[in-house]
Amino acid sequence: MRKLLAMILVTVLAVMSLTACGNAGNEKAKEQTKPESAADAKVLVAYFTRIGNTDGGFPEGVDAVTSASLQQTDDGLKGNAQMIAEWIADETGGDLFAVESEDLYPADYNATVDKAQEDQSAQTRPALTKQVEDMGQYEKVYLVFPNWWADLPMPVYSFLEEYDLAGKDVVVYVTHEGSGFSGTVDTVKDLEPEANVSEGLSIRGGDVADSENEVRSGL
Repeated sequence: MRKLLAMILVTVLAVMSLTACGNAGNEKAKEQTKPESAADAKVLVAYFTRIGNTDGGFPEGVDAVTSASLQQTDDGLKGNAQMIAEWIADETGGDLFAVESEDLYPADYNATVDKAQEDQSAQTRPALTKQVEDMGQYEKVYLVFPNWWADLPMPVYSFLEEYDLAGKDVVVYVTHEGSGFSGTVDTVKDLEPEANVSEGLSIRGGDVADSENEVRSGL
């Protein structure tokens, strides 16, 4: 009798073990086939700023207060759009990409503003010095740039015309000196009609240094 009970107990334990393994296997299969969530989406943070787009760069010790769109930080001189982009990338885990033009701008801010207006009138499309590797891997693109004369800088036009962002979420952030987004979001929609384009934040240039919490909390 004892031997019979022992055999029954061994059989029951074996069945229970197989059932547990089967359930674990099913749960693992479910995890592997679970669709990727929005939080797991691959993110690109593309930005255009005067840093990296200025002829000869900036003189050492440049006054960031009088040189609009620049900020002196513990890590050195940075552009407004660059700072915003870095906060977004840090918060989202996104990849940073600086839009850099072969056609450079003067170090003097007022001269840059004049050139930006001339380029806009001529509708130039400057060549870019580098490209995004495998744009297809990204599901969401944050686009950060200064509002120049109520429009995108011409290198940003070059960037958007180079890549098809169809089906991607594109969120626009701009820096400005009082004009907000102007028509920039609509322009991005026109250039990328198959993308899901939306407003992020428009931040006055002089307020950028104090806007880190606002940028991070809005993501």
